[in-house]
Amino acid sequence: MSTWLALFLLFANVDLDIVTLPLTNDVRVPMGQSARADVRREGTVTRVRIDAERVAAPSTFGPVLNTYVVWAVSPEGVFDNLGELDVSGTRAQFNGTTRLTEFGLLITAEPHYMVDRPSSAITFKSQAGQDPRRKIATISIGSYDYSKVTPINGTGVHPSILQARTAFQVAMSVNADQLAPQEFRNAQVAIGALEELVSRAAPLDILWPTANQAIRWSERAAEVAREKKN
Repeated sequence: MSTWLALFLLFANVDLDIVTLPLTNDVRVPMGQSARADVRREGTVTRVRIDAERVAAPSTFGPVLNTYVVWAVSPEGVFDNLGELDVSGTRAQFNGTTRLTEFGLLITAEPHYMVDRPSSAITFKSQAGQDPRRKIATISIGSYDYSKVTPINGTGVHPSILQARTAFQVAMSVNADQLAPQEFRNAQVAIGALEELVSRAAPLDILWPTANQAIRWSERAAEVAREKKN
């Protein structure tokens, strides 16, 4: 079995350091040797800023992984997808919000940015170190199997298009065409419209909204299919 295939068959429990925010003041959260997060509670939301260095390409962790997703994870193991890590070369930044006041931070490599649960490809996670107030939660990751998804050649392809094509393949891999026919049909229409725009060399400001729709409907189809399987 290849390394990347074994990765996607891995279902594991991981210990994650939990941060409890004060009502005021910034809190700096280490996330390994080359990343850190700054979090601050403002009204009803928590603002999260992450800076990372020495960031490898997502495909390093598997050929169908195209991006990095930032997660806030509650002590009960509820995942909040905060959004996509912005990578430029080997450096990365993120700015986002969560309503949680007590959470751990996790960054994972994913096939697209709208996934609803993290893969086992963890790149960074919150670390409280020797803080006497340290709290740890055990969370489950890697519950989705991407081993049936065919890698796509991403050379010269914009990341949004690559993510959309992969998201559609993920939906197909869980038999969404049979288990979630309406959602899958919407995904088909969106991916078809995207490929038509690509063939016409449409500019990115036109491509991106259609790619976004294809990702959204593909993810929804996959979610419905998984629910029906369970």
